[in-house]
Amino acid sequence: MTGKQPPSRIYRISGVLGGILLLIGCIWLAWLLLHPYANGDQPSNFTLPGFAPTAEPEMQIPPLLAEGIVLGHASQTPALSQQQALFIASQLEPDAAAKAKSVSTRYALLTYNSTTTPAAHAPLRDVPVWIVWYQKIPLEAASSSVDPTPFPQATHDLYVFLDASSGKELMAVWA
Repeated sequence: MTGKQPPSRIYRISGVLGGILLLIGCIWLAWLLLHPYANGDQPSNFTLPGFAPTAEPEMQIPPLLAEGIVLGHASQTPALSQQQALFIASQLEPDAAAKAKSVSTRYALLTYNSTTTPAAHAPLRDVPVWIVWYQKIPLEAASSSVDPTPFPQATHDLYVFLDASSGKELMAVWA
């Protein structure tokens, strides 16, 4: 009578090793699919069929949106640092820099289609910019003999848009 022989030791070891390798492969594949930054600092370009990649939304600033300025999310690293942008903007707008109650900066993509005729600026599309926002700049009261009507607001804001690669001022918007 011949019966079944138990599997040899090599078959058992190769089965265990194959299972471990299969488990490692499944974990690696799951990490690639679920980890949003699988390629270092850049988001993964891999998407599943039927699923569109989602872009990170950029919060719009209502006064800028009213002027036709739309902001987008900038993912590349700017050539100009935040400190350099603040310095350049303070040189371009010294009164605003000195009188503003607060200053903030933001790195974004600028899209602007002029709504005025003739266009004050050339159209801009997805230009990486530093936005330096001077907030609550006090309005200087005019002489009551020149204009007796009071200002509807006591302060205003100034947005300075600097090209993120050259530092050149693209535009400034009072709001």
